[in-house]
Amino acid sequence: MPSSDNLSVWYGVLFVHKGYYKSGVFKFRMVVPEVYPALPPTVTFLTDIFHPLVDVSGNLSLVQRFPTWRPYQDYLLHVLHYVKNMFKRPVLDSLLDKHCHNKEAYRLYRNDPVIFSKLAQQCAQLSITESFLFDHFPDNNLIRFSPLAEAKFGKL
Repeated sequence: MPSSDNLSVWYGVLFVHKGYYKSGVFKFRMVVPEVYPALPPTVTFLTDIFHPLVDVSGNLSLVQRFPTWRPYQDYLLHVLHYVKNMFKRPVLDSLLDKHCHNKEAYRLYRNDPVIFSKLAQQCAQLSITESFLFDHFPDNNLIRFSPLAEAKFGKL
């Protein structure tokens, strides 16, 4: 969904149902450059996430999927599809160290999948706590979650 004040800034939420990040709810922002489609968008996760492609500031590396951005062949839809698929095993299995922002997550995924799984599940569980789920940061993000009272839930 576009932000409330800038059509070049989009917000999204990804609900993960399977795999290492099962039950995670990950909020992200996609910024479309003024010269798009000449340059790719940037994607930043607003929810803390332990993933090989995401650095400590939440920036997603798109280089693995888009080594060379191809205007009029690569589109926002392709980027969003990659954001969805980055949590799936085929993408994780195909990652190369040189494309990963989080080297420790990459190393653990390759060499110690049990620890990686625990850390991935920990960030997924953290993402659904009230403090993360109901946080409306930043203010121009129109995607908002709020608690639903039992009485209201019953009416629905």
